[in-house]
Amino acid sequence: MSAPPIYVPLGRDEVVRCLGSRIPARVGRPFLRVPADAEVQTGGVCVFPIEGRPGYLYYLLDGCIYEQDAGPIDESLVALIPGSVLETVPGDVQPETPPASEEPPWGPAAMRADAPTE
Repeated sequence: MSAPPIYVPLGRDEVVRCLGSRIPARVGRPFLRVPADAEVQTGGVCVFPIEGRPGYLYYLLDGCIYEQDAGPIDESLVALIPGSVLETVPGDVQPETPPASEEPPWGPAAMRADAPTE
Protein backbone atom coordinates (compact mmCIF):
# COMPACT_ATOMS: atom_id res chain seq x y z
CA MET A 1 0.00 0.00 0.00
CA SER A 2 1.43 3.38 -0.98
CA ALA A 3 1.32 6.54 1.12
CA PRO A 4 -1.39 9.13 0.43
CA PRO A 5 -0.44 12.03 -1.87
CA ILE A 6 0.89 15.25 -0.41
CA TYR A 7 -0.45 18.49 -1.91
CA VAL A 8 1.95 21.43 -2.04
CA PRO A 9 0.60 24.94 -2.68
CA LEU A 10 2.65 26.89 -5.24
CA GLY A 11 2.04 30.17 -7.04
CA ARG A 12 0.35 29.94 -10.43
CA ASP A 13 3.20 31.80 -12.16
CA GLU A 14 5.72 29.34 -10.73
CA VAL A 15 3.72 26.31 -11.92
CA VAL A 16 3.26 27.80 -15.41
CA ARG A 17 6.99 28.52 -15.60
CA CYS A 18 7.84 24.95 -14.51
CA LEU A 19 5.47 23.37 -17.04
CA GLY A 20 6.90 25.58 -19.79
CA SER A 21 6.11 24.36 -23.29
CA ARG A 22 3.93 21.51 -21.98
CA ILE A 23 1.02 23.92 -21.76
CA PRO A 24 -1.24 24.34 -23.47
CA ALA A 25 -1.53 20.57 -23.55
CA ARG A 26 -1.60 18.92 -26.97
CA VAL A 27 -4.91 17.67 -28.29
CA GLY A 28 -5.43 13.94 -27.82
CA ARG A 29 -2.89 13.60 -24.99
CA PRO A 30 -3.84 12.22 -21.54
CA PHE A 31 -4.21 14.40 -18.47
CA LEU A 32 -5.41 13.80 -14.93
CA ARG A 33 -8.13 15.80 -13.23
CA VAL A 34 -7.87 15.85 -9.43
CA PRO A 35 -11.01 16.12 -7.28
CA ALA A 36 -12.44 19.63 -6.91
CA ASP A 37 -12.25 19.26 -3.13
CA ALA A 38 -8.50 18.46 -3.13
CA GLU A 39 -6.38 20.54 -0.76
CA VAL A 40 -4.71 22.38 -3.66
CA GLN A 41 -5.84 23.11 -7.23
CA THR A 42 -2.63 24.83 -8.40
CA GLY A 43 0.70 23.66 -7.01
CA GLY A 44 2.19 20.22 -6.74
CA VAL A 45 1.12 16.69 -5.86
CA CYS A 46 3.74 14.36 -4.47
CA VAL A 47 2.91 10.67 -4.95
CA PHE A 48 4.67 7.64 -3.51
CA PRO A 49 4.40 4.56 -5.77
CA ILE A 50 6.68 2.49 -3.50
CA GLU A 51 6.24 2.85 0.24
CA GLY A 52 9.38 3.94 2.05
CA ARG A 53 10.95 5.34 -1.15
CA PRO A 54 11.10 8.99 -2.28
CA GLY A 55 8.07 10.20 -4.18
CA TYR A 56 7.52 12.05 -7.45
CA LEU A 57 6.24 15.61 -7.69
CA TYR A 58 3.72 16.36 -10.43
CA TYR A 59 2.82 19.98 -11.13
CA LEU A 60 -0.88 20.71 -10.81
CA LEU A 61 -2.48 23.58 -12.76
CA ASP A 62 -6.15 24.49 -12.24
CA GLY A 63 -6.93 21.01 -10.93
CA CYS A 64 -5.19 19.19 -13.79
CA ILE A 65 -1.93 17.29 -14.13
CA TYR A 66 -0.55 17.44 -17.66
CA GLU A 67 2.35 15.45 -19.16
CA GLN A 68 5.69 16.23 -17.54
CA ASP A 69 9.03 14.66 -16.66
CA ALA A 70 7.82 13.17 -13.36
CA GLY A 71 6.30 10.21 -15.18
CA PRO A 72 3.47 9.01 -17.39
CA ILE A 73 -0.12 10.14 -16.99
CA ASP A 74 -1.93 6.81 -16.83
CA GLU A 75 -4.03 4.49 -14.66
CA SER A 76 -1.14 3.89 -12.25
CA LEU A 77 -1.13 7.60 -11.37
CA VAL A 78 -4.92 7.56 -10.97
CA ALA A 79 -4.47 4.79 -8.39
CA LEU A 80 -2.08 7.01 -6.39
CA ILE A 81 -4.40 10.05 -6.25
CA PRO A 82 -7.81 9.10 -4.79
CA GLY A 83 -10.76 10.63 -6.65
CA SER A 84 -8.71 11.58 -9.72
CA VAL A 85 -9.95 10.91 -13.25
CA LEU A 86 -7.91 10.16 -16.38
CA GLU A 87 -9.09 12.21 -19.37
CA THR A 88 -7.91 13.17 -22.85
CA VAL A 89 -7.35 16.74 -24.04
CA PRO A 90 -10.40 17.38 -26.26
CA GLY A 91 -10.31 18.61 -29.84
CA ASP A 92 -9.49 17.37 -33.29
CA VAL A 93 -6.38 15.22 -33.31
CA GLN A 94 -3.88 16.71 -35.72
CA PRO A 95 -2.32 14.43 -38.35
CA GLU A 96 1.27 13.30 -37.79
CA THR A 97 2.46 14.98 -41.00
CA PRO A 98 1.22 18.15 -42.63
CA PRO A 99 -0.99 17.73 -45.70
CA ALA A 100 0.87 17.55 -49.00
CA SER A 101 0.69 20.65 -51.16
CA GLU A 102 2.24 21.18 -54.53
CA GLU A 103 2.69 24.89 -54.00
CA PRO A 104 3.96 26.54 -50.80
CA PRO A 105 1.56 28.99 -49.11
CA TRP A 106 3.80 31.93 -50.04
CA GLY A 107 3.72 31.10 -53.77
CA PRO A 108 2.00 33.17 -56.45
CA ALA A 109 -1.34 31.37 -56.08
CA ALA A 110 -1.54 32.54 -52.46
CA MET A 111 -1.14 36.20 -53.41
CA ARG A 112 -4.30 38.22 -53.94
CA ALA A 113 -4.70 39.88 -57.29
CA ASP A 114 -5.89 43.10 -55.62
CA ALA A 115 -3.02 43.26 -53.10
CA PRO A 116 -1.00 46.48 -53.25
CA THR A 117 2.47 46.22 -54.73
CA GLU A 118 5.46 48.45 -54.17
